[in-house]
Amino acid sequence: MRFWVPAGLLAAVLALAGCATLPPPAPPGAALSASAVLERLRSRETQVHSFEAKGRLTFLSRERNYSGTGILLGYLPSTLRVDIRDFFGRTLLNFYSNGQEVRVLSLKEAKLYQGPATAGNLAAFIPPGVTLPQVVRLLMADLPLSPGPPNREQYEHAQGQYLMEWNYPDGQLKERLWVEGSHFNPLKDEWYDAAGRLRFSIEYRDFGLLAPHLPGQIILHTRQPEVELRLAYSKLQLNPPLKESDLMIKPAPEVAVVPLKP
Repeated sequence: MRFWVPAGLLAAVLALAGCATLPPPAPPGAALSASAVLERLRSRETQVHSFEAKGRLTFLSRERNYSGTGILLGYLPSTLRVDIRDFFGRTLLNFYSNGQEVRVLSLKEAKLYQGPATAGNLAAFIPPGVTLPQVVRLLMADLPLSPGPPNREQYEHAQGQYLMEWNYPDGQLKERLWVEGSHFNPLKDEWYDAAGRLRFSIEYRDFGLLAPHLPGQIILHTRQPEVELRLAYSKLQLNPPLKESDLMIKPAPEVAVVPLKP
């Protein structure tokens, strides 16, 4: 059975707030090495275990579009729950996966769609081309996704940012990451498959509006198929006291359970 997400809630376009009177940040006196930049990025990774977020969520694709308020709860390495609410605060959809199973609760239909965590079943919320563990990390700007040092790195003086690349064992490009040069926040990341095709890219904006080193907005764009997921945060908290069991969807007894195919 194919799950269809309710569409047409609001055709919201997210606007960025900027201040033209503020000068750009001063460039660093001397470019750091890749190892020094990675040390700053990965020092944040080891401190993150869970997160709780709220924001305006917009999903755009050829098959369906929807927009609403999203409540997101994540528990590393691969547990995610998303509650989507309409303009009046009414819950429309609950999504949950722990990497083993997927549960999608449609309150309008009074049905719980449940099945294995295949790419097709995860697509109720996660765009194809991105894995569940990657999404959990991307929502927190937990980058890079690749382990180890980059195969190539450079400092782009004109843009005031670092560019680092990781390759597959055969030399094919796997990940490309841009890092802002003053506060060392990730600006954009691209992920390629082993055949050299771009699977997804993600952009981060408005760092520091909610908390240091946390973005205020993310834009995730996938290829094959073309999907864009936008999230403008109004709340983002790291390491709330969550357990994986707290995130599971537990429907009322009258809700019908509908199996999802593998």
